[in-house]
Amino acid sequence: MARGLADFSPSALHEYRMNLNGRPDAASMTADELARLVGATKAQILAYENGHRVPDPPRVRALAQALNIHPWQLMNVNSSWTVPDYRRGAGLRAQDVVGLLGVSPKNYRRFENEGIIPSRRPQFMDEVASVLGMSRRLLEQAIDRTPAVKRRQARASELVVAMAERYVPRPGPWRGPALDDPNLIELAASYGRPVQRIRRVLAYELGQLRQKQVRAQRERVIADYDTDRHRQAGARQATERWYEVYDSSLVQIPRRLERFHRTAQPSDVWQLVVDLYNVDATWRSDAGVWAVTELLCSDSKVLSPYLVERHTVEDVSVCRLSTAGTRHVSAFGGLYGALYPGVRRPIRPISHGGARQRGASDTFSLPNRTERLVVPQPLLETARRVATDTKSVIRLRLSTRFDLMLGTNSLSLVATDEFPPADDHD
Repeated sequence: MARGLADFSPSALHEYRMNLNGRPDAASMTADELARLVGATKAQILAYENGHRVPDPPRVRALAQALNIHPWQLMNVNSSWTVPDYRRGAGLRAQDVVGLLGVSPKNYRRFENEGIIPSRRPQFMDEVASVLGMSRRLLEQAIDRTPAVKRRQARASELVVAMAERYVPRPGPWRGPALDDPNLIELAASYGRPVQRIRRVLAYELGQLRQKQVRAQRERVIADYDTDRHRQAGARQATERWYEVYDSSLVQIPRRLERFHRTAQPSDVWQLVVDLYNVDATWRSDAGVWAVTELLCSDSKVLSPYLVERHTVEDVSVCRLSTAGTRHVSAFGGLYGALYPGVRRPIRPISHGGARQRGASDTFSLPNRTERLVVPQPLLETARRVATDTKSVIRLRLSTRFDLMLGTNSLSLVATDEFPPADDHD
């Protein structure tokens, strides 16, 4: 039996070959016909269907292609599958995936065996999910079932608790864990990241815990020494709540570090994500707000498809944060701030009646379209400064058909054939 294909389903192969489920776009075929399509013999096909032999991953892929189905449809997919199981179920060998991704065999082995994402491949999870033909969420769940990941999480919990007990109560200015702390060094090695990087994000996480502990201690003083019984009773309850929050937050740190390092973006890409968030170019059930991609960055390929949706309005390329992207900013903005202290930070959008909104002067629309488009804030501010200094209107190219005329306090859209050519302003 081929390694890793114990979940091959002989009955599924027979069902799809004979088209027993009546697919309108398929027809039944004989075992001999299927054999010719996949370069096998009739005896081999019948042996697969009778459970006497199991096809190897390339043969599974060939069978699926001949039957016009996904390779997983020939497998008994179950909830205990890890990444190697999904990879084999997709009819791929590890060397196939290495070639498709252009990654080293060592890095891919670390990913499958330990769930460690190559640090220089911020879109690695997106790429693997695409190659295996699975959703990002399904891939996350498969990684979480990896035995080495489970062991890392258990050990990380012990290490984080030990450092919290050592550093959080320490009096004086907050400095975070010592760079030579053995627990920190072990934690960094388990995540496959530099010690300095883990120290920065952990200093932030433990610093948040320290604030909760301080709040609890303040309430404890009131509970112990206030002369008003009602205030004492309220302070006792508040003390208990803050310690509950402390304990809950402490337990979540290892899982947060795991999630963060699977999706963490380099500083320049994180800046673009923040710029989308700050202009409220985030997912909505309606048309919503979209940022003009050309005005956001010169190479849209750096934007993770998991975090950023891309779209075209007429011939204008636009983008916005996906639901996952918005959650990513909300969940990890503090960690990014600890890693990249010099970059722009997420700014909570103005809220009116529970809905996030932007001023009408900041957005514009194309003719007969409901989508509201927005210029990323850094470029908008720069262009308006130039417009103010030169007492002129700045022209920004949106596409081959549309330009945006930007003044000190105005935005107006023009078709390119309505305005004489001019040099674009940065």
